[in-house]
Amino acid sequence: MKRTQLAAGRRLATRIIAGPLLLAWATVLLGAATAAAHIVPSEKLHPVAEAYRRATFILNLNPVVWEQVGPDVGTIAEHWRALDSAAAGEFVTELNGIIAEATRRGDEANGSAPLPRAVAARQVFERMTRGVATIGRELLRRAEQELGDRYEVESLLRAAQGVYGSFDDVLPAVDPQAYQRLGRCWLAMSSALGSEGLLGRGAAQVDRERFVREAREIVEYMDAHFGPQFASIEGRRLAPWPIHSPTFDRNAVLPARLPPGANTNKQLPRPRQILNMTARGVNESETALIALGDMAFDSPYIFGEPARALAISCNTCHNKSITNPQFVVPGLSARAGGMDVSNSFFAPHANNGHFNPLDIPDLRGIRFLAPYGRNGRLESLREFVRNVIVNEFNGPEPDPTLLDGMVAYMFEFDFLPNPYLNPDGSLSGKASAAARRGEEIFRRPFEQMAGMSCASCHIPSANFVDHKRHDIGSVRGASEHSKDGALDTPTLLGIRYTPPYFHDGSQPTLRAVNEWFNDVYTLGLSEQELADLTSYVETVGDGVDAYENTVHTLEAELEEFSFFLSAFEFLEQQGKRDLIDATCQTIALEIRAHKWDLQDYAHMPVLDRLAELMDQAYAANQNGAQEEVRALVREYRETYRKHAEALK
Repeated sequence: MKRTQLAAGRRLATRIIAGPLLLAWATVLLGAATAAAHIVPSEKLHPVAEAYRRATFILNLNPVVWEQVGPDVGTIAEHWRALDSAAAGEFVTELNGIIAEATRRGDEANGSAPLPRAVAARQVFERMTRGVATIGRELLRRAEQELGDRYEVESLLRAAQGVYGSFDDVLPAVDPQAYQRLGRCWLAMSSALGSEGLLGRGAAQVDRERFVREAREIVEYMDAHFGPQFASIEGRRLAPWPIHSPTFDRNAVLPARLPPGANTNKQLPRPRQILNMTARGVNESETALIALGDMAFDSPYIFGEPARALAISCNTCHNKSITNPQFVVPGLSARAGGMDVSNSFFAPHANNGHFNPLDIPDLRGIRFLAPYGRNGRLESLREFVRNVIVNEFNGPEPDPTLLDGMVAYMFEFDFLPNPYLNPDGSLSGKASAAARRGEEIFRRPFEQMAGMSCASCHIPSANFVDHKRHDIGSVRGASEHSKDGALDTPTLLGIRYTPPYFHDGSQPTLRAVNEWFNDVYTLGLSEQELADLTSYVETVGDGVDAYENTVHTLEAELEEFSFFLSAFEFLEQQGKRDLIDATCQTIALEIRAHKWDLQDYAHMPVLDRLAELMDQAYAANQNGAQEEVRALVREYRETYRKHAEALK
C-alpha cells in the first residue's frame, strides 16, 4: 500500500475512533468486575455508540425532546460521511424530514397535523439502527481490504468494535449466547492480526482466513438482525431487539440505564449542611424519627423502578439538602442542575406529556418556605414529599411513619448563617457600600411593576418570601391569555451558591436575573445601579463556610450511617419491618458506594464486613428472625465503634 494511502487511512480511522475504547467484550467473557466508586466516571464509548444510545433513550420518552435528538443524528452522519458521503447525506435528509414533520405545528384550517410522536420516534430509531449497522459493516469490510497493514487494520477494527458497542447495553440481556459468541469473534480477529514480535523474534503472521471468517460471522449477525429489514417490536420499548435470532429471549427485561451524558454524581467538596438540632448540640442518634428521615432521604428504596435500580435518592438531587448543580439526564434535562419531574422515564403513570424541566430547588430553611413545588402547587411539606415518592419516582404509598420522619428531618434544614444580615433582614454594618446602595434599589417601588418593589415579594423580614405565587412573565403559557404562569416566590437566602436561576435555570447568574427584570419591565436601571443591585442580592445570598473543607467524606458518612441505624429499636417497637429492610439495604448500598474514599485501603475489609452485616440483617429481617437481626445490628455497632478512628 502506498505511503499516502496509509496516511489517509490512518486519518480516516482516527476520525472514526475519536477516543479510547474499552474492551467490553473481553470484560464480559473473562468475568471481570468493575468496582462502583462514589464518583462514577462516565462510560467511554465510540461517538457513534454514544449518539445512538443517547438518542434511543430520548426517543423512548414522552415527549421526545427533538432538539436533543438532532445533534446525535448529526454525529452518526458525520462518522458515516467519512465512509460513504452520499449514504450519510441521504440519512440526514431523511431523519431531518421526519423530525420536521414531528415538530411542525398543525393547521386546523386544512386538517393537517404533525407526525405523531410515537410514529416519528419509531421511524427515526429504526433508520438510525440500520445506519449504525451499516457503518460497522463498512469498517469491517475496509479492515479486510487492508490486511497487509497491521496498524491500519487495528485502527479499523477498534472503530468497528466501538460502533457495534451501540448494542452492548441490549444484547447481553436479550441474546446473551449470541453476544458471547460475537465477543469471541472480536477477540479472535484481534488475535488473527498476529504480532511483530520483539527485536525480530516471536513475530506472528496475519491469519487472513481466520480474520475474514470471524468478521463475516459478526457482519452476518448484524445484517440479519439490524440490517435493511430491521424493525422494532410493536408495543415495546424502542431497542435493537434481534427478533430473528434463534437464541433471542422474548421475555428478557432490559436493565435500567441512564443515557450517555447523564451525570448523577454529587458535587465535591460537598455543601455544608446545617441541621438546627445538631447546631443546638443535640446528638442525632437520640432522635429516632429524625434519624429515620435522614436514612430515607438517602435511600433509593423508598422509590420504585427505575430510580431504585439506578440508586437515585432525594440526596442525589439535593446533596446534603442543597442543590446538585451537575445533575443532568439527556432528554429529561434542559441543562445541568434541573430535570422534568413529570417525565415518562421515572414515573410513567404521572407523566404530563410536555417537556417542562425545573431547576433543582435548594431545601435550606424549607420549613419557612411554603407553599412547595416551583408553582406552589402543594401547601404542606408532607404532601410534597409524598408526591415526590409516588408521582415523581414511582414509589409505593409511603408508610405514615416514614413521611413523619422525612418531614421531621427536612424541618431541621437551616439556612447558612449570614453576618451581613440583621435579624429583620436588613443589611448589617458589615455589608459593602455597593450592597447598601443596592438595598435602596431593592426596596424602591417601580411604576412599571404596578408600584411594587423587589421587596414586595422577597420580604426581608420574612426570610425574603411572601408565601404567594406570581406570574412575572418568565413562563410561556399554554395560550396567549392563560393563567398558568404563576410561580412561588423563592427565598434569596443562600442563593449565591445555587446557580442557575429562575424556575427553569434559564438565568446563569444573579446579574443576568437583574438584567432580565430591567429589560422585561423597562425599569431603566443604569449599569451602576445593576451592579449595586447585584451586589445586594449576592450579599443577601451569602453565608459562612458554604462548603466543607475536604473532599474526603467517608468518616462523616459512616457516622451518618450509625445515625440511620439508631432508629432500629424505634422501628422494631413499632413493628415497621419494611422500614428496617430499607435501613439495612440503604446502609449496605451507601457503604459500598463510599468505601472507595477510604484513604488507607488496609482497612477495606472492615468496610466490606460492615456492608455484609447489613446484608445479613436484611436477609434475617426478611425471614422474620428478629433475634438474629438484633445480634447483627449489635455486631455492626461494635465493629464500627472499634474501627471508627481508622475509617477515614
